[in-house]
Parts: sequence; structure tokens; C-alpha cells
Amino acid sequence: MLCGKYFLLCVTSCLFFFKFKTVCGYSRYYHYVVGCPKTLIDIKDFERDLKESFFGQHIASKTVVSALAGNLHRSKYNKKPLVMCFHGSSGTGKNYLSDLIASHMFYWEKVKNLRYHVIHGRSDFPMTSQIEHYKKKLHSDVISAIKSCDTNVFVFDEVHYIPMGILDILAPILENNDVSIDSRNSIFIFLTNAGSDYIIQKSLDNLTNGFSRKNMKVEDFDTILLKSAFNEEGGLKRSSLIDSHIIDFYVPFLPLEKNHVQQCMEAELKHLEKHLDSETKSQILRMITFGPKPEKIFSTVGCKRIKAWISTKTYNN
Repeated sequence: MLCGKYFLLCVTSCLFFFKFKTVCGYSRYYHYVVGCPKTLIDIKDFERDLKESFFGQHIASKTVVSALAGNLHRSKYNKKPLVMCFHGSSGTGKNYLSDLIASHMFYWEKVKNLRYHVIHGRSDFPMTSQIEHYKKKLHSDVISAIKSCDTNVFVFDEVHYIPMGILDILAPILENNDVSIDSRNSIFIFLTNAGSDYIIQKSLDNLTNGFSRKNMKVEDFDTILLKSAFNEEGGLKRSSLIDSHIIDFYVPFLPLEKNHVQQCMEAELKHLEKHLDSETKSQILRMITFGPKPEKIFSTVGCKRIKAWISTKTYNN
């Protein structure tokens, strides 16, 4: 009887660390050891979420899905971690897509809080006189995170505000040349507005010339975004991360048109399980500024302020 009780206790304890889950018709096995997941992204599940909540970004969607699937397929043979750079103006979904990737890598919120690291260019590196200090701290923080668990998502937000030269300290980690750690299972994402003027102009030219937005491909932007990141002010200017071809993908986020903003609005209402009449929705759209002049085709804030306006309107109703 006593042995039976001990056996049951052992089984219960093991279940704390292991989770068995069925997704899309097949079983998936998760192994959590002290908050460290050994997990795979369900690409079909990820694609489904993109279709339901991520609008106007067919290039970013296709590129990131392919990058994640390819990284997953050759995971045993990867020589370095997956490194991506997201380019675009404010409100186009760079942060949203980064967060969605992390949510699909870390299904448990507590684990996500431990393994999803967002470094803010403006607030984390405020003083140019402290560059050497920032380098040491950044290197130490990233090394510590990977040593405690080799599966992480690191997002560097507002890279254009990071002082030049700081990010070069990451080169040995991103090339997996630091013998103290194995960084291959982690993902690094840089978010920047470098090249956003070119993305907007390219999108405008396409519309003006009667070309479908859907015909634009990542190849139309890759070289110019690489050059923009390398030459424009910010953390990637003259960076060895670019010069040494450490960044795998330069992903353009296109400016959002009125119909995309409307899709964002409907998705948020569905998420909140709320309803607004057509006149209220039109009021919200009229509050959004569109540009550039004289065409005024693209939302200058993307979908960034939609949640706040919808929350206000649904609360007042």
C-alpha cells in the first residue's frame, strides 16, 4: 500500500514537468525542465493564427512561415540560430508578429515570460556615454538566458534608437562561435523602421502603376533593406551582423490600407466579443490619418491605435 502511494506521488510529480497535447489531429510532446521547453512550432497552427489576425502583410507572413519551417526542418543540422530583421513603419505589425512567434514557441504563459526577451532600443540604451557598459550587460544577459535554457526568443525593438556598435557584441553568439553556449535553438529578431520610406514609396508606385499589392515579393526589397539597415542611423549601422551575413532574412512590412485597418478592427471586436454599429466604426476610421499626400492611401499609424479606440467606444456603449 505504501509503495503504491509513493508510485502515485512519483507519477504526479513527473506530470508537473511533462505535458501531452493533441494539435491538428496529431499528438505533440512537450518537455519542460525548470521552465525550459524543448518544443516545436506547429506551423499549420501558426499559419491559421496569421490568417485570422495579421492583415496586409503577405510578404512577411510567407517569409516568416518559410523561415520557421525551414529552421524546424533542419534543426538538428543548424550551425547558427535563426536571425531575422523586420523593417517597416509604426503600426504595421512587427511587434505583433514577434509576439505571435513567441506565443507559438512557448504555450505556457509562465514559460513565455521567462524565455521571451524584449530589448527596447530607446529605454534600454538611453545614454551614448555608456556604450561599453551596455555592451557588457547585453552580452551577459543574453549569455545567461541561453545558459539557463537554450530555447529563447530575443526581440530587439526600435533598433534605430540603439547606439551604433552595441549589437556587434552579439556576433559570436549569432554565429554560434561562443563555446560557452549553444545558441542554435534560439531565435533573434531585430525590429527597425530603416528602409520604411522605400517600402512606402515602392508600395505607392505599384498602386499608381496599376500593379497588385499581392505581386510584390521579398526579393523586391531584400537588397535595399540590407543597405538601409547598414547605412541608416541606429544599432545596425556599419554592423558586422550585416557585413558578415549573419542576418538570414530582411522582412518588409508594407504600409496598411483602409481595408486592412477595417480587418484589424473586426478582429479586435471578435477578440473582445463586442459589437459596434457601422456609424461608430466609420467614426473610428475617420480618426485615422492617411498619407502620404496627395494620395492618402496608407494609414500613418497602421493598426496601432485601433485597440485603444475600440476599447473606448465599447466601454461608452
